[in-house]
Amino acid sequence: MAKTGVLSRRVLATVWLVVGAAMVAVPVWLGWTRWQPVLMGHPLMLGLTIGCGLLGFVALAWAFASLVLGDRSEDDETRPRTERQRARRASRRIALAVPALFVCVLLVGALAWSRPFPASPVAVAAMRSGGDVRVSDRLTWFEMASTARDDDDQVVRPTTGLVFVPGARVDPRAYANVLRPLARAGYLVTVLKEPFGVSFVDAGHPERVMAAHPEIAQWVVAGHSLGGVTAASFADGTPTVGDARVAGLVLWASYPARRLERPDLRVTSVAGERDGLSTPATIDAAKDDLPPDTTYVVVPGAVHSWFGDYGDQPGDGTPTGDRAAAQAQITKATRAVLAAVTPKPPAKKK
Repeated sequence: MAKTGVLSRRVLATVWLVVGAAMVAVPVWLGWTRWQPVLMGHPLMLGLTIGCGLLGFVALAWAFASLVLGDRSEDDETRPRTERQRARRASRRIALAVPALFVCVLLVGALAWSRPFPASPVAVAAMRSGGDVRVSDRLTWFEMASTARDDDDQVVRPTTGLVFVPGARVDPRAYANVLRPLARAGYLVTVLKEPFGVSFVDAGHPERVMAAHPEIAQWVVAGHSLGGVTAASFADGTPTVGDARVAGLVLWASYPARRLERPDLRVTSVAGERDGLSTPATIDAAKDDLPPDTTYVVVPGAVHSWFGDYGDQPGDGTPTGDRAAAQAQITKATRAVLAAVTPKPPAKKK
C-alpha cells in the first residue's frame, strides 16, 4: 500500500511534467516563428517569454526528480516521518502547487494566444532611417520624424504629433509603410508597443508618449481595430486628466466602445469596403456613438489587414482593387485630420 502523500506527489509531478514541457515548447515556438516581432515589441512580452522557458526547465527538472527519486526519499529510514507529518507535507505541497500550476498555465496560454502577426518586408523596410525620415526605437514605442531643414539649415521641429495604437496582436512595425508619409509631411509619428499586443492592458500608454514630447502642441490619436477602441476612449477622456492637447481621433476599421462626449474632438472614421472583421455594417451601427460632424471615409476594395502590412488575417474579407492605392487613401484621410488641428503659421509681413 502506498504511503500517505505518495499518490498526490506522483500526480503533481506528472502534471508539472506536461506543464513544464509546454512552458519550454511555447517560447521555443515563438522564438522560432516570431523572434523578430517578439524582440522588437513590448519588453514585457520578451521578458515573460524568456522567463517562461527558464521556469519550464526548472519544472521539468523537479518533475523528473520527483518521479525518479521521490520514492527513494519516501523510503529513507534515516528520516522517518509519521503519517500525520506525511499528510501535512502533502497538504502543503498541494496548496503551493495548485496556484503555481494555474499561473503557469495562464502564462503559457497568454503567450501562445498573443503570438503576433509579423510585419511584412515592405513594412520592415519602412522602419529604416534614411532619406528624409528618422526612425527611433524607444522602449515601448517607436517614432518617425522628418529630417527636413529650413533656410537656416536647422531641422524643422514638428508641432503636431500622432499617437497610433496598433490592432490586437499585430506587430507595431506593420504600420510603418502607411504612416511614414505622415512623418515625411512634418508630423511626429509614434506607434505604441503594447503588452501582449493588447492595447487595453495599458490604456494610459498614449499619455506617457505625450509627456515625453512637451514640445508638441497638439496631438491626434489613431488606432486600428481594437487599438481604435482604446484610442477613442483615451481621446474622449483626455480633458478629465488635465490634458486637452488631443484635438483629433482617427479610427481605422474601428469604432468606440461607448458614446463619445467631447464636442470639440475632430473625428474621422476610415473603413474598408471589403472588411470581414470590422464590417461596413458594424461601422454604420456605431455612428450614433460618434459626433455628428464625424468624417466617414470608405476605402474601396480594402479589407481589415490592408490597414497595415502583416499578411492575411483569419475571418477577413476578400480584397479587390489595389492595396497601395487603398493605403494611400488611408494615409491621406489621416493626414487631413493632422492638418486640420495644426494651427496655421502667421502670415509673413511684406
